[in-house]
Amino acid sequence: MKKQLLFLSMAAVAALSSCSTDEAPETSVDVPVGMSEVPIRLSTGVQGTRASIESDGNGLFEVDGLGIYALARTVMQVNPAPLPISWAGDAPGTNTYGVLLENLEANAVKNEEGTLTNIEFADGQTYYYPMGNWYTYGFYGYYPRTEAIEATATTRVANITITGKEDVIYGKAVSDEAYAYSARYFRQEGNRDKVPAMQFDHKLMRITFSAVPAPDVEGGDTYVSALNMKVQSVKVLRVPVNGKLVIADYTNPENNGKLTFDWEDTLAMQDLTLLDANDQPLNSDNYYMEVVNNDTVVEKTIGQGILLPVPEQGSDYKYRVAVTLADREGNVYECEYPQELELSEGASFQPGKSYNVRMTINGPKVVSMTANLTQWTDGDGTLTGIEF
Repeated sequence: MKKQLLFLSMAAVAALSSCSTDEAPETSVDVPVGMSEVPIRLSTGVQGTRASIESDGNGLFEVDGLGIYALARTVMQVNPAPLPISWAGDAPGTNTYGVLLENLEANAVKNEEGTLTNIEFADGQTYYYPMGNWYTYGFYGYYPRTEAIEATATTRVANITITGKEDVIYGKAVSDEAYAYSARYFRQEGNRDKVPAMQFDHKLMRITFSAVPAPDVEGGDTYVSALNMKVQSVKVLRVPVNGKLVIADYTNPENNGKLTFDWEDTLAMQDLTLLDANDQPLNSDNYYMEVVNNDTVVEKTIGQGILLPVPEQGSDYKYRVAVTLADREGNVYECEYPQELELSEGASFQPGKSYNVRMTINGPKVVSMTANLTQWTDGDGTLTGIEF
């Protein structure tokens, strides 16, 4: 029976790093071909993803639809006659094992004790390291998984389309230790119980929204006009939605995990709409302005937030937001002048950060906004105030 590579339980530990591309000279000696008895085990943590994957204090998280790769990284120079590393795929009748896992679908599930995040492959297969001791391997994972993969002999790139609902996360486990990672590595003294770690990070940023009523007159204590209003919809306009995520780059490993978007192709951009929890349409009846005890305004969180690409440094691109209001009589007040979202001077948007836009609702057609930065993970800067 043909054995394949196994991917087992995961715990929150830091990722290993670095990469090399040493190659060994070819000679002519028979080398065992096939799979070893050594299973692959991986652990994982996540910095800080559905509309955003959330992790607990130990870095554990759950999500369905990961894509997992295991790709040759270095020639070990243990056995003779290794072929140069190529991820192009094997010729018929040959087994180089340059690619062990090719975009396999997997789910991240916490164990019953809440101490580990297990990776469960959707196909239910068990997979193993090869016994030939030709290559060491790196492990690469991303979410959301896609079949739109650009594959070459030295790269794997995922074409990802975002809708504002999905987070994009990426993680890897690589090491420069001798023989890491291979069956030979785990046979070394002290290595049997070691677990390679895939450290996942957010690749997008998140914008959340909240709203408070404004008094009828500045400095006043009545809110009649604002309490007649609700937030009907929120849109972020002209967002680049087609991105390329470098899963692995053999020649230039510094590109691993790089997510890029085209900030110039305005025809391909789309408006992204704020949704309620679990990706449901916004129920505007939940977002009437509110005051308690006649004088204490209630700040309401609107929807679940929108996941957005991080504008490139030096880009002139600005995110613009359109808010639609409605009153209790059913009148709808469309946004006439979408406003730009800008951080305070010296700050810049960053992946894995959450930024809150605080909207002040004055009455029909009048919405003023201030915004500050809230933690998803730590970040710097505040969004400057804007007014509709």
